Amino acid sequence: MKEEELYRVLEGKILTAERREKGAEDRKTYDEVFDKNTLLTLYKMITRGIIATLDYPISSGKEGNVFRATDEAGKPLAVKIYRTSTATYKNLTKYITGDPRFRNIPKDRRGIIFLWAQKEYKNLHRMHNAKLKSPEPKKLIKNVLVMEYIGSEEQPAPMLKDVGLSDPEKTFGSIKKMMKQLYQDAKLVHGDLSEYNLLVEKNECFLIDVGQSVVLEHPLAPELLIRDVTNISRHFKKLGVKTNENKLLEYIRGKEK
Repeated sequence: MKEEELYRVLEGKILTAERREKGAEDRKTYDEVFDKNTLLTLYKMITRGIIATLDYPISSGKEGNVFRATDEAGKPLAVKIYRTSTATYKNLTKYITGDPRFRNIPKDRRGIIFLWAQKEYKNLHRMHNAKLKSPEPKKLIKNVLVMEYIGSEEQPAPMLKDVGLSDPEKTFGSIKKMMKQLYQDAKLVHGDLSEYNLLVEKNECFLIDVGQSVVLEHPLAPELLIRDVTNISRHFKKLGVKTNENKLLEYIRGKEK
């Protein structure tokens, strides 16, 4: 199927003509996300009933863009599309090499991006099985990940950095427990935990962006855990919460209650 035909078939289901007619920068961003292969993947998801519409963008990151979508019943979903043409992929392999779940690492960009998407999908499953507050993964096809939407009908849940906390100490305590649960039960280290990768919905925090999260056997796990602890401690110190990084590390590892 030609790209023009795909746009015609998908028009009304995803962001199409109206965005493509906007400024050059919008058009460039749009085309970087919705290349022909990604459109084919979205076409499969729509024809298989996995999603019904792709509504509007929620966020943009180094590797991909997240959109609000709906299923056939009109229930909101989140769809993460990993960019295969412009994503920074050269540093991704260091988070994959050493993970026993992935023995053969592709050498081409597209193959690495697909593997990265699979890694985030597997990590979300681990977290969901460990009953962590994080988006439940629904479906992955190539570079398109469908997962639970966190937020209200009106808007997606905000990042922790954008929320004025009424009780920062209580929130810090809940995040401490999440970090321990992630380490002890899911056997993962987030690897990029900060106020940018936590959503707040109804006074509860949700872990997101877990593509770089590593299993405990991974050689980078100790270093990344220290980085996570440092980032979270730094943020809450700014809010007046007394934190001790060494004690937090011991708590997460189960050496202190």
